[in-house]
Amino acid sequence: MPHQEPSTFSKQVHLRLQPHHWSAAYACLGERNREAGLRICPVATLGGGDAAKQMNVEFRATDATANAYLALAGLITAGLAGLAEELPQPALVNADPSELSPETLAERGVRRLPGDLPAALEAFQADPVLMGWVPPLLAGCLLSVKRKEMSLVHGLDPAALCERYRAVY
Repeated sequence: MPHQEPSTFSKQVHLRLQPHHWSAAYACLGERNREAGLRICPVATLGGGDAAKQMNVEFRATDATANAYLALAGLITAGLAGLAEELPQPALVNADPSELSPETLAERGVRRLPGDLPAALEAFQADPVLMGWVPPLLAGCLLSVKRKEMSLVHGLDPAALCERYRAVY
């Protein structure tokens, strides 16, 4: 998906998923990189600690407005598809992706995540792996709920939007 600047609506809807907010604005894998969508977390090796027993991966591109079960299932589905297609492991991105040149981003396969909910829903519908996994009734329900959500928050300023989500979630 080409990089697009977020619209006024998207700035309100995706307040957290912006560069420099310690969340993911880019689809990439990074070690100890708080700007990476998928982050390999730090481990402690002081005192002879076994790093392998501490290994964790953190997915940073969701928040309380996402269905955690569907997000996890989507990640697993994408990972299994990558294994089935024998895709190579992505290169580690250990720099802030927003500070990399477009050429470096393209070379490393780093993409900007959708900047707003309408673009995220469009990307979901355009993804053959996810749409092949999600039953049509569930996909239709998810899309309907999110479209209704968009209509309920449209036009709210950031403070009102945050208050609305705080009350709901």
